[in-house]
Amino acid sequence: MWISEPRHLDRPKLRRRALDAFGLAVALAFLPELVAARAGVVLEPHPGWIAVLVLAARYGSGGLFTGLIAAAGAVGIGSAVAGAGLVTSWSRLDSGPNLIAFGACLAVSGIASWHLRRQADLCERISALSDRAAEAEATIHSLRGVVARLRARVDRTSASLSFLRDVAARLEGADPVAAAEGAADLVLARTGASAAAVRVGMNGFERLLAVRDARGPMALAPLTSGHAELTVPIRNGNDRVGLIALWGIPHSGLDDATTHDLAVIASWCAPALAVTGRRPEPAAGRAGRVG
Repeated sequence: MWISEPRHLDRPKLRRRALDAFGLAVALAFLPELVAARAGVVLEPHPGWIAVLVLAARYGSGGLFTGLIAAAGAVGIGSAVAGAGLVTSWSRLDSGPNLIAFGACLAVSGIASWHLRRQADLCERISALSDRAAEAEATIHSLRGVVARLRARVDRTSASLSFLRDVAARLEGADPVAAAEGAADLVLARTGASAAAVRVGMNGFERLLAVRDARGPMALAPLTSGHAELTVPIRNGNDRVGLIALWGIPHSGLDDATTHDLAVIASWCAPALAVTGRRPEPAAGRAGRVG
């Protein structure tokens, strides 16, 4: 298969070369030899060298050999048709003009072969560059997709930064209710839990200061600390001033990194909640449901 395909691809070129050689040999070798042989005229250099020269310039060394064979055959046939012997026609090949014509054909054949090799090399380079261009286009297309995803991620990061700035302002503020709400919002965003509540109080007295419930309108079970899946104590120094309770935590959200971040959030909101935790009277907390 690997041998037949190149031959099949070269058949048009071989057919074209054969037709060119036949036409040039008839026009420049057979007919002049026939006329000259009948008229008794010696042609030096023979016009058949023009056919050889044209084929050598067009096809290189292959054209040179094809032209020599075609011209020699045409001269022999023309001599035979005219009644002259083949020896008489071919005996003049060693004359000075014919040798000069043969040398010119050799020089042209060498130059043409060099150009053909260079053309083949350039075609291979063009093919390789085309393949590289196609690969580069595919890479650019994939990079555009990556850029689009990164741009979307940057947009989400910008929104996340705005959210974190708002939460940080509430956690570091003096309003305990705002700090509790900021802590509830942040733990929901960090853990992916369904609900979160922040309670404050000491010595067995606790009251709800903020709650975020994202379970949906069909959830009827109350959010009690006893049924919480995870509770994080809020400590101000060595004093426990409250706790953060979580419900509906996904399995992927229960890891050491999440536990550490929850402890950081609890310590972050502790200064704002410490004053409220020491008060025995109930605080006007705000509870909200996140749809």
